[in-house]
Amino acid sequence: MKTSRPAVRALIVAALSLFFCVCSLPDLVRVAGHPNGDIGLITDGKIVESVSPGFPAQRSGIRPGMRIDISGLAPLKRAALAGGYVSAPGVDVTFRIQRAGKFESLTLRSVPENTAPGYIIIRQLAFLVPLLVGISLVLLRPSAITWGFFLFSLAAGGIPPTSVFYSRIVTDWNWSVFVGDVQSLLGATLPKMGLVLFAFSLAGRPLSFWARCAIAITGAIGVIEAVPAILYPDLAGSGWPTFNVAGDLLAAAIALAGLFYAYAHVAIRLRQRLHWIAAGFIFWIIIDVTDKLLWPAYEPYWVHTAVDAAQVIFPLTVAYAILRERVVDINFVISRTVAYGLMTTVIVAIFALIDLFLSRTMESRFSLPVDIVVALVLGFFFHGMRKRIDAGVDRVIFRKRHIAEMRLEKVSKAVVHVEEPAAIAAYLTKLPMEVLELTGAALYLRRENGFALEICSGWKEQPATTMTTSDPLVAFISAELGCVRVNDVPAVAAPADRHDTPVLAIPLVFRRELAGFVLYGAHEDGADLDADEQRALVPLVNNAAMTYDHLEAQALREENRALRTLQVAVS
Repeated sequence: MKTSRPAVRALIVAALSLFFCVCSLPDLVRVAGHPNGDIGLITDGKIVESVSPGFPAQRSGIRPGMRIDISGLAPLKRAALAGGYVSAPGVDVTFRIQRAGKFESLTLRSVPENTAPGYIIIRQLAFLVPLLVGISLVLLRPSAITWGFFLFSLAAGGIPPTSVFYSRIVTDWNWSVFVGDVQSLLGATLPKMGLVLFAFSLAGRPLSFWARCAIAITGAIGVIEAVPAILYPDLAGSGWPTFNVAGDLLAAAIALAGLFYAYAHVAIRLRQRLHWIAAGFIFWIIIDVTDKLLWPAYEPYWVHTAVDAAQVIFPLTVAYAILRERVVDINFVISRTVAYGLMTTVIVAIFALIDLFLSRTMESRFSLPVDIVVALVLGFFFHGMRKRIDAGVDRVIFRKRHIAEMRLEKVSKAVVHVEEPAAIAAYLTKLPMEVLELTGAALYLRRENGFALEICSGWKEQPATTMTTSDPLVAFISAELGCVRVNDVPAVAAPADRHDTPVLAIPLVFRRELAGFVLYGAHEDGADLDADEQRALVPLVNNAAMTYDHLEAQALREENRALRTLQVAVS
């Protein structure tokens, strides 16, 4: 699902999100003075399933279990009645009901629905909150995990309500059928497939053959569940409850299997981070399955609302785990872009207000010079605030990362005072691995005609023990004498799994010559080292190079002093 084209990714996300929003959010007009109508009965088109007390259906003598014939209604009205509502109060509904073994025609006039507006708002928030979380994650950090969660979030609380959409927006039956088929198909397949993709991707490994099969099977289950709505669009509200429950249970079991797979294959240090996600994941499945098992046996609307509200907990636990526990690493530059974007908006707003005030209180010949002065003052003021904004974003949004960068800064200062080469090697490899939670690190130092591996930590497969000066990576490092991305070296094949391979090389330079280099792996969650982390590592490596140089110079001085002492003794 990951695409290297941001425009295509944004288009896909926007199209899917917009479609589900258009199908769901218009229902909010019911709380803005435009309620649905209700005659007080629910039917599958053949039998009256339930009758609400105090509504026209009960007052006319209709009881549950009576046979009903709604075939004479227009398709849109028939579909609405099967869903338990009428498009608006005051609408006459004519159908046939069986009494004493005979069908008789009956006309009922709908009354305003008896649904609390707060319930509708809560239900819409339960739809919108997961969707906003999913959109944010997939745009900030596109990966299999975030794509899976985004697809799941499209209908995390089930297929969106369609009462207002079909009865008030789409008045043509053919278009209504087409949109309903698309909504049923997407709503039954994408969330299930997304949840399974999300579960298997938590392992941080490329999807295996069995994981792909599990996703495909889940999609097939959703397609089969959508069959009733496609074959019988006017009675889609009744569906096949028993079959849908079985399908949802099977999809939930596959998703749980994916979660257990992730726990079994994820790095041990990452398992603790998954606790929040696992708890929310299991809670959501329990709530969703309970909802499916109860429907349509329960009637109180507050029960529906409570179930919908409870399903928001899982998306919130995912957002918390990603932002605070770094289960998925969101590129830090995004937060700065947002901060500068907000700052620019504030600047423009302030300048626009000042310009409006000056244009109304001063003559035009004085207004322009004052505008220029105000623009310069605002520019210098906010330029001076840049570092404070960076620090604020670091501390508030990415506190854990900020602490890691502060620790690296202290390590880079401490390495200058180390006097053992083995300790310097540990400072360059083990400490950054621990602080930034990297998969591995390795140090190479110059030996004769090449570079020898001094120390390697973390990786299961140890890199080459020696590298010649003709090696493409060494040649690139020698040419740049700066940071080199391993994937940017043409002759080095891109690895399939980042857990056992370096992604960044930083040189140790003595007196403008390459004396060695350090290789760093990606984060344990698979995320790459970004520019800010690279800048945090460079001072450590540079200070270690100076320390190596100092120790080498000190060793030469000691050797020189010993030779002079020996020369004096001999003479």
